[in-house]
Amino acid sequence: MSDTTPMMRQYRRIKQENRDAILFFRLGDFYEMFEQDAREVSGILNITLTKRHNIPMCGIPYHAASAYIGRLLKAGKKIAVCEQTALPPKGKGIAEREVVEIITPGTVLEEDYLDNRRNNYLFSFGIYGSTACFAYLDLSTGDFKATSVKKERFHEYLSLELNRLDPKEVLLQESLYDEDQVLRQIIGDRKSMVINRIPDWHFDQTDAFQRLCRQFGTANLKGFGIDQDDPLVMTTAAVLEYVGETSKTLLDHIRSMERYTDETYVGLDTATQRNLELVRNLNDGSEQYTLLEVLDYSRTSLGARRIRSRLLHPLRNMEQINSRLDALEALYRNQILLGSIRDELGGVLDLQRLATRVALQKAHAKDLLSIRNTLSSARRIPGLLQGCGNKEALPALSPEQEMTLDRLTELLSESLHEDPSILLTEGRLIAPGYHKELDRLRNARRDRKRVLDEYLERERASSGIANLRIKYNKIIGYFFEITKSNLKAVPEHFIRRQSLVGSERFTTDELIHIETEVNSAAERAIELEREVFLELREKVRTSLDELYACAEYLAEMDALASFAYAATVHGFIRPQVGGSGGIIIEEGRHPVVEKHLPPGDFIPNSLRLGGEDPPFALITGPNMAGKSTVLRQTALIVLMAQIGSFVPAARAEIGLVDRIFCRVGASDNLARGESTFLVEMNETANILRYMSNSSLVIMDEVGRGTSTNDGLSIAWAVSEYILEKKVNTLFATHYHELTSIENPGLRNLHMEVLEKEGEIIFLKRLKEGAAAGSYGIHVARLAGIPDQVIRRAAEILGGLDDGAQLTVLPPGAGEIQHDLFGADDMVIQEIKNLKIDSTTPLEALNFLARLQKTLKI
Repeated sequence: MSDTTPMMRQYRRIKQENRDAILFFRLGDFYEMFEQDAREVSGILNITLTKRHNIPMCGIPYHAASAYIGRLLKAGKKIAVCEQTALPPKGKGIAEREVVEIITPGTVLEEDYLDNRRNNYLFSFGIYGSTACFAYLDLSTGDFKATSVKKERFHEYLSLELNRLDPKEVLLQESLYDEDQVLRQIIGDRKSMVINRIPDWHFDQTDAFQRLCRQFGTANLKGFGIDQDDPLVMTTAAVLEYVGETSKTLLDHIRSMERYTDETYVGLDTATQRNLELVRNLNDGSEQYTLLEVLDYSRTSLGARRIRSRLLHPLRNMEQINSRLDALEALYRNQILLGSIRDELGGVLDLQRLATRVALQKAHAKDLLSIRNTLSSARRIPGLLQGCGNKEALPALSPEQEMTLDRLTELLSESLHEDPSILLTEGRLIAPGYHKELDRLRNARRDRKRVLDEYLERERASSGIANLRIKYNKIIGYFFEITKSNLKAVPEHFIRRQSLVGSERFTTDELIHIETEVNSAAERAIELEREVFLELREKVRTSLDELYACAEYLAEMDALASFAYAATVHGFIRPQVGGSGGIIIEEGRHPVVEKHLPPGDFIPNSLRLGGEDPPFALITGPNMAGKSTVLRQTALIVLMAQIGSFVPAARAEIGLVDRIFCRVGASDNLARGESTFLVEMNETANILRYMSNSSLVIMDEVGRGTSTNDGLSIAWAVSEYILEKKVNTLFATHYHELTSIENPGLRNLHMEVLEKEGEIIFLKRLKEGAAAGSYGIHVARLAGIPDQVIRRAAEILGGLDDGAQLTVLPPGAGEIQHDLFGADDMVIQEIKNLKIDSTTPLEALNFLARLQKTLKI
């Protein structure tokens, strides 16, 4: 084989047409890869790289391709599958080959390559004039949504959606990628995501509009809220065009698209999703120690995907939220019903993806059997609801849908073999009794032993050879085997086929006739069974709308049942959603922290924010006292209420929020050259830019990444800015100077600490007023800092607390000097400034101790 052979020329031509994919080139029983593809694949899959005629190559067995394809998809690669489509004429030349399928991370359909608990999104975006457009599709479920925002918000919204959806593949305008450095940074952080740059000339408004109308079978797109000149047309059409080109099949199951707006869901920026640990924890990125872990008791993959999506898409519509809460309460109030529904859901398989396989004509007999079994479980659920007091609050199928699904279940029960093959070429697809001609052919095949036995007995009787046998092998078929001692008795009509050492093999015209009939019946039975199965699959395909409706019903029921079960297990209550826009939480708890503590160990806290109360709560107190827990649990309770879940509290009134911002902690981003402080300031700037007076802002330790004076100044200015905007805010800080801000919208709170005999105990309770101190040295002692360091730190702190001058002398240098001119005046002024009515006993003791040091008493 050389690079000038017809086969290599064929390979290179096909590879040129699929330059961005790994080409699986079928040669006999192997998929071969050559040149750069071979080098790349051998490294990823750890398979041997060889050479022939100096051309690098490697291969995998075609029957084991699935495992290798899965590993390549996880590595973010596309695979173009090139098969032999025709043999060369008269056996001369090379076989014709063509790419029959392109498998990409965002368009894959095979169950082996998909995570059944997560959607698999292909994401498209672009900027057209003053509008930024976004669309995403899960080909395996038909979930297709799109939105648009002003161009100024492109980067913010792109980052938000990428984190919400976690797409495996994106489509974007080539010019946009070339010209927008921020865009390249945003998508560059997602190393395993496949990026497809589409040439700008590919986007044509008229062609795109017609493409969408053809797909949905409509004359226009007004039913989707889209005009012909809407820029969103090009982004959505690009998705369908790309999927059509890669899958090489019709997309009959994509029959609708949902357009949503910025007002549909609560805004959760990248930092908020990360800091609240909704679906991934900050430690290792897994689902452990996340809100998803607390709420996901789903019994189906349909429900698991629905719950995950719901967590990342809290609603802003009060009617929809309360509708979900009504349905949830109907199950929560009837625990026997809840248990029965969860039992039935345990028998439900992934109807969405099964229906998609039917739509794309990829479903095998076991898929149809799974559909039948799932429909059987689904159709038993409405019967369980007869005794439910608030049945109308729960999701339901229409009578017409129920009738269609019942007929389909009956059809599949009558037609499918109970243990079917996944292949179309070996029979065992259709149940006995469903098709008369198929039964006749099967009977003929089963009767072959009786026919052969009867014929053998006739030949034994006529020949007198008592030990005459009929045998079979794949080479010569059926034959009589006669030992050497009986050769004289062989009848004249026997035809010699083969001679062996101790025997001879013969056939007869009648034996050939019987064999021909038997083989013909077997072949015809297999072919007819295949035809009957394909007809059956086509009948199922006519009920796709009802199948997807049932999948939606099951997903919703499972999500509701999961939330109801979580509420039961963890003691959640129904929140009141709406009202004045304020937040009232009595004995609120952090759902994730509480789950991982022994029962009763978590200390709940109450909070009132906004409405009739001040919207800005300044929270002070030492590290480890529980500030961050209170901040996060407040955000999580609000979010849980707006996804339609019960919440961890004794009582909760939640005013609708449009966005949740959570800025807690920070780390540097060395790859982008961003320090910890710059990351913190970026997140803070994003909050101040996009918050509204309907938002909830959670901020922890703003300004900690720079000098004390700079940080304090920034934190003070940020607080004043938020107070001016009247945004519901929890602001935790170590800058106690902020407690002197006087504003009717600000309320001072602190985490209670008990000091006893020089030791401190964190009570984890939120109390009115400012904290007496940060207790940083006490926390350092708890962390195991050496005693020498602790003593020296206390000595330095005493010096810093003595006066305005911050000069600290080295150890052993004697007493720290203060302003000797006017020390008494300073003490008198401090006493005058002391607010006795609001001073706690602990603060008074600290104040007296400081005066003692100042006066050297």
